[in-house]
Amino acid sequence: MSEHNLPRTIAIIGGGCSGVLVAAQLLRQAQSPLRVLLFERMTDVGRGVAYGTENHEHRLNVPAARMGAWPEDIGHFQRWAAARAGTPGYPAAVEPGDFLPRWIFGEYLRATLAETRAAAAPGVGFEEIKGEVTDIEMETGAVRLRCGDGRAFAADRVVLALGNLPGEYPIRRPLPIYHSQRYVHVPWRQGALAGIPPESDVLIVGAGLTAVDIVLELQSSGHRGVVHALSRRGLLPQVHRPAPAYRPFLEAETPPATIRGLFRRIRAEVRVAQAAGLDWRPVLDAIRSRTPALWAALSWEERARFMRHVRPFWEGHRHRLAPEVAAKIDALRAAGRLYFYAGRLEKLTELPEGVEARFRLRYRPRWQTVKVAKVINCTGPRSDYSKYQHPLLINLLARGLIDHDPLALGINATPEGQVLAYRGGPVAWLYTLGAPLKGVLWECTAVPEIRTQAKSLATRLLA
Repeated sequence: MSEHNLPRTIAIIGGGCSGVLVAAQLLRQAQSPLRVLLFERMTDVGRGVAYGTENHEHRLNVPAARMGAWPEDIGHFQRWAAARAGTPGYPAAVEPGDFLPRWIFGEYLRATLAETRAAAAPGVGFEEIKGEVTDIEMETGAVRLRCGDGRAFAADRVVLALGNLPGEYPIRRPLPIYHSQRYVHVPWRQGALAGIPPESDVLIVGAGLTAVDIVLELQSSGHRGVVHALSRRGLLPQVHRPAPAYRPFLEAETPPATIRGLFRRIRAEVRVAQAAGLDWRPVLDAIRSRTPALWAALSWEERARFMRHVRPFWEGHRHRLAPEVAAKIDALRAAGRLYFYAGRLEKLTELPEGVEARFRLRYRPRWQTVKVAKVINCTGPRSDYSKYQHPLLINLLARGLIDHDPLALGINATPEGQVLAYRGGPVAWLYTLGAPLKGVLWECTAVPEIRTQAKSLATRLLA
């Protein structure tokens, strides 16, 4: 390690929201010489998958007033965007409750990083490295990161800001169509929706926020065919509605030790709110900051029970649509251009003119068959990092530096983000935040949680 046990170089792998917020916090907090390296292999730093979209129909799912980068100043983003209102691409005005286009938040992250870099203390430097880290080795006194192009970089600490992984295949067995141009596995890749005839039908597998994004992108590109959206339960995300904040009713209570007990308590509070003429949404929002403690109170067996029985319903209510987005989805359904089905996809057959998809409808003893031009996978991100075939993860697993948590929801780590080795203790120099901590924290992938993780992690890295 460096002199006086202080890290001189901190490497961050991943330039999306998580990576940028950690880098910004390090630049903001560091008061002694420090070198911050930020590796990003694909997009511009700050954009990532979530905020790399150029489609103005893709909206944030949190009001602008709650999207600030700094935990102590959550209105920072809204003020930043309001100062640019009326300039090309920006709305004429920005109000606290607005759900802004996601690309604006990507620009905000880039601007925030640039501002903290310019204001950093003397000797605190930042380097953005365009490259893909494929291996990390522990050498005498330092850690060495190796890139696919042969470059190598030394560091004292490493942060895995990996974000979400691509989704699972909709039918989990090898199929010839997965190698076809008529199947899209990663819908956010540039050009993923190219080549769809305007009048042709499309099948989307999934009905969550990603599926909604794809429906809006198809519409904005001039698609006029029918979109069929299939998910196991046919549950759509709920819609945001303005409502006053609800009291933090679980703050002073001992967390329930079972999923059944927890959701009985939440349902009881929803009934109390409804009796007072209030909506259920602020009741769920009131426990958001408490979620890690509630999750920690559950055994892994209880967490598995949540995943089997509750997760789809929870996510549909927790991750909501902007009202203007929901209105567009409702209009498409009313016009007969968008159908949602509850069922299980059983077969995909490529035909000369397209794809035939066969699925069994939920609670109905019959099959449904549709013929479409393209099948788009929107099943949501996978979580088992031990099965994702990326060189970096393969090498970290082979070295025993990472392991999945007991439910394979992410990377096994402490709640503070220090990575746990395979069948071992904490890796002294390796940390993570955001999506890889899902098994440990559950609620950890949205900006309000990531900004808090980033601040505490930066403090820990510099301590």
